[in-house]
Amino acid sequence: MKLAEVKVEYTGGTTITERVTLDPETGQVHLPPRLHALMQTMDENECSPSFVLEYNGSRLPVTMDSSGLRKVVIPLEPRSGFRQVLDPTKDQRQQNARYLHTLSAASVGGLVGYVHAASSLDFTTAAGTGILAVVAILLWYVGFVGMKGD
Repeated sequence: MKLAEVKVEYTGGTTITERVTLDPETGQVHLPPRLHALMQTMDENECSPSFVLEYNGSRLPVTMDSSGLRKVVIPLEPRSGFRQVLDPTKDQRQQNARYLHTLSAASVGGLVGYVHAASSLDFTTAAGTGILAVVAILLWYVGFVGMKGD
C-alpha cells in the first residue's frame, strides 16, 4: 500500500484534495472515511465529479468498477524526464510562471541600470533599451499566461 493524493472537483466549484491509500498491484484506491462520507453527501446534491489520482508524476482518472470498488489503471513505466518537461503538472506550470515573472522583474531592473549607466543616449543605448524592454514584457506575459488555472 502506498499513499497517493487525489483531487475531486465538482462542477459547483468545490475542490477536495485528500490523501488515499493505493494498492499498486491491483490499482485499488481506498478512501478515508471522511472523504467517502463527504463524497456520498455531495453526490446527492451535485453531478458526478472529476476524480483524479496523482501517482509518480501521472494524473490517473479514478473509476468505479461493477462491484463498487474505486480503481485506477497504473501505467507500466513511469513518465520519462523528457515527457515531464513537455507535459508538466499544473503546479509545475505555475512555479515556472512565477520564475518567469521574477526574471521579468530582474530584466526591468537591468533595464533601469543600463539606461542610468549609459554615458550618452546614442543608437546602441536605445537599441539595448528596446531589446531589454521587449524581453521584460515577453517574460511577464508568458508568466501571466502560465499562472492561469486549469
